[in-house]
Amino acid sequence: MFKLTSAVNAAGRVMYGALAVAILLFGLTSAVYAQQATGSIRGTVLGAGEGVEVEAVDISRGVTRSRTTDANGEFRFEGIQTGDYELRVLKSGAVVDSAVVDVGLAAVVVVNMGYTEADVEEIIVTGSRVQPMDTSIAESGLIVSSEVLLEMPIERDLTSVAMMAPGVSLGDYRFGGVGNVSFAGASIAENTSYINGLNLTNFRTGVGFSEVPFEFYDTLQVKTGGYSAKFGRSLGGVMNARSKSGSNDWTAGANVYYTDLIDTSPETFLAANDQDVDQETELNVFLSGPILKDHLFFYVLAADSNVEQEYAGNQSGRGYKYEADETFWGLKLDGYITENHHFEFTAFSDERTGVEGAYEFDPDTDQWGGYLGDTFYERGGDNWIATYTGDFFNDFQLSVSYGENKQNRTTQPATAVYPVVYEYDGGFVAQGPWTNFFVEEGDDKREMTRVDLTWRLGSHTLSGGLDMETNTANNATILSGGVYWLKDPSNTYNDCPLSACPDGGANVRRRTYESGGSFETNSDAFYIQDVWDINENWSVEVGVRNETFENLNGLGDTFVEVDDQWAPRTAFVWNPDGVGQNKIFGNWGLYYLPIAANTNIRMSGGETYIHDYFAWDGVSVDANQAPTNVGAQWDQVIFGNGEVPDTRSTTDRNLEAMYQSEFILGYSFVTDTGIELGIKGIYRELETTIEDVAIDAAVIDYYNSNGSWDDSLVGGDTVEDVFGGFHQYVLTNPGQEMDVYIPEQEEFITLTADQLGYPKAERKYEAVELTFDRPFDGTWSLSASYTWANSEGNHEGYVKSDNGQDDAGITQNFDQPGLVDYSYGKLPTHREHTIKVFGSYLFGSGIRVGTNFFWQTGRPYGCYGVHPTDVFAADYGADSHFCGGLPVPRGSLGETPDVMKFDLGVQYNWQISDFDILFAFDIFNLFNSANPTLYNEFGETDSGVPDDDFLKIQQYQAPRSMRLSARVQWD
Repeated sequence: MFKLTSAVNAAGRVMYGALAVAILLFGLTSAVYAQQATGSIRGTVLGAGEGVEVEAVDISRGVTRSRTTDANGEFRFEGIQTGDYELRVLKSGAVVDSAVVDVGLAAVVVVNMGYTEADVEEIIVTGSRVQPMDTSIAESGLIVSSEVLLEMPIERDLTSVAMMAPGVSLGDYRFGGVGNVSFAGASIAENTSYINGLNLTNFRTGVGFSEVPFEFYDTLQVKTGGYSAKFGRSLGGVMNARSKSGSNDWTAGANVYYTDLIDTSPETFLAANDQDVDQETELNVFLSGPILKDHLFFYVLAADSNVEQEYAGNQSGRGYKYEADETFWGLKLDGYITENHHFEFTAFSDERTGVEGAYEFDPDTDQWGGYLGDTFYERGGDNWIATYTGDFFNDFQLSVSYGENKQNRTTQPATAVYPVVYEYDGGFVAQGPWTNFFVEEGDDKREMTRVDLTWRLGSHTLSGGLDMETNTANNATILSGGVYWLKDPSNTYNDCPLSACPDGGANVRRRTYESGGSFETNSDAFYIQDVWDINENWSVEVGVRNETFENLNGLGDTFVEVDDQWAPRTAFVWNPDGVGQNKIFGNWGLYYLPIAANTNIRMSGGETYIHDYFAWDGVSVDANQAPTNVGAQWDQVIFGNGEVPDTRSTTDRNLEAMYQSEFILGYSFVTDTGIELGIKGIYRELETTIEDVAIDAAVIDYYNSNGSWDDSLVGGDTVEDVFGGFHQYVLTNPGQEMDVYIPEQEEFITLTADQLGYPKAERKYEAVELTFDRPFDGTWSLSASYTWANSEGNHEGYVKSDNGQDDAGITQNFDQPGLVDYSYGKLPTHREHTIKVFGSYLFGSGIRVGTNFFWQTGRPYGCYGVHPTDVFAADYGADSHFCGGLPVPRGSLGETPDVMKFDLGVQYNWQISDFDILFAFDIFNLFNSANPTLYNEFGETDSGVPDDDFLKIQQYQAPRSMRLSARVQWD
């Protein structure tokens, strides 16, 4: 759909902040589930048969679980809390063998035990007690504890942790910082984020998620592909976290972090980066312990974060000063009714208000001018999830969860009565006393329910369950002052004919925009799967997931529904030596993505979106700089007339859900020295997407070809009079035949793919990843990865980085056939080569040095201009792959320069009595590398004249910054 934006992103809240991205790599891991917040222990009691008792004692909580071996001497503890466990093999009630193992998030620990009075090492002839590699199933990603991250120069947010993994790249800066990462060629709006099983993902657009302080995390998991049928709603990656929990031991502590810029980026034509200020002070206080020893535990965190930012626009002539004092509280309760029945409750509040003051700014003198007013951003909300997990008999487990995730989305400028005014004079200059482009009141609420059943039956682990979400978005949005004026005194933007605009072509465009309503989306799924351990060498997983997505319009009627979306998933692991020293693994699966709530709001909520064009004398304005002495209207474009559309007219009856296929094949092994090496190949292909398309040209062709247009139904108007290019947008799968209702003719018609003129949406990702991981041995560690990747097609996905549009499912991409001409090429997510290296060294003096290195080739760029032949596409302005009337295929002009960044951290840790004290100093981008990451790709203005800012630098990589921290913990 036509992009909703201020003038080239110059108005509203423009955050020219620095992102210091810290990179950490771990190798290929397996058995990591998207929402799973537990782990498993599997093993064999050598020399034992059926019925031998094995205990798993949670060392920190004192909880003991018991299992008996099967005929092969095998035992399993599924779905247990993360932490250290003592395994005990009992014979006549006496312990005959024991071992301590560490169970990580979503990990499977495989261990060999003995059934004798002697030490197990006298029984095992070959192999080791704990298998060095997880060979349960084949999934890709990394799992890392928050304590490990304390030792590294890593930004304290989940987005930076995701950047640790191979195949993950930063997205366009215009989408902000939270969750702004691309996984394996997918757009940034196709990821999901969880904590303790609660989905925190922004369901409006898919971009970002609810934030919690880093101190609340215990273990973090990044999934880059290959997950099982248990989980869905993602085509990109998964960021999964487990919060800290209490134990029988009392723990208390506090920490403080101070982050600040050391340098600023060079200036761009848009941003006066030398004016940037970006400071944050974060204080955390935490306490945990037992409420009832061995049965009920708590962890509580209180956090306060103070943010101060300043940034200014060279083109807009505005400066902004932003402050936020954010208070957070979080609680985790764990209760054990018995050792086999566990209840956990997580609750946190991230409610916060940010205040952004707007000022006049003179880019020629770098002088800040008069204060214009404040804009208040209300974000966050109350969140909670409760989960019961019960083990029945020896082989059956039930897990039930219910949770709620809330997000305030209210933006209230104190100057809401003043209209938005811009003047175009080779750039978009903000004028008048307004401070924020939109005035918005809104909130989101997610209600999720999940039921999982697991049944161990011999060598098979059968599972099934339900995964349901009801998401409600309330929204009311208008323009500041109710109108947006774009003044074009030199007629270089709107292209008014001189016959209509006699005063040198001077003209104005008036935008009217309003949307609102309450919109519900339902996403339901069920799954079944089987993990079959054929023998000690082979494991096979076969599953299928069935998804149903329903979106309702502003009247509560079904706007679009796609059901029975079958997603098969298969995986295998071959462990040639049978002891977990190496593995060959592979995956194949289909993955579906729900339709974002943003689609409901914009396409089914009675949106008013109108452009009216008027002649103007070029000089007359009122006190708010809005034009006066406006002349005759010379054009009008209606994208939405405010009426709630007939749901039959906005959705193709043949619509299929957006889905992707994925293939992974890999090999990894552990050397005798404990180094893990891996190689993996990935192929992803977007099979179908959902986008809105204008069908006007196709409808005109249909009725002119069939001669069946009844003008008596529309007051004598011809089909051309009604369908003027932007009359009817329909959700469909581009490139396919459409069956849609035409309200003006009161009938359904079938439009062929040729009549519609849209190609099939294509997106392909190919990659090879090489990994190296040398675990910390008490002195040093080193991890590295190299990724070769190719991402190409004509459709990025749920966002359009070409113009910074995050209208998930209704981007501008397929709005007119001409907009897709020459659109196939290297996508904005394409980065051909990436190297990530990190390591640490612990000196005998207690000083630890951590380093982080990142190098990546640049982003492809092309040229956008006005379409020379498609009149409807030309009305969109400079949004086609043409410049100077000639085609310029996507990404064909080259790539931005390579980006290189080196981070350094130094810390000192010592123990004083029962107090553990840590001081750290981190520098991000130590050498202040300042290569550009984005060029302005618009070669023409909307009127078709050359844009003087073409290929000017729009954004640089984040400049050098520093972080000081101190931490004290009492155990």
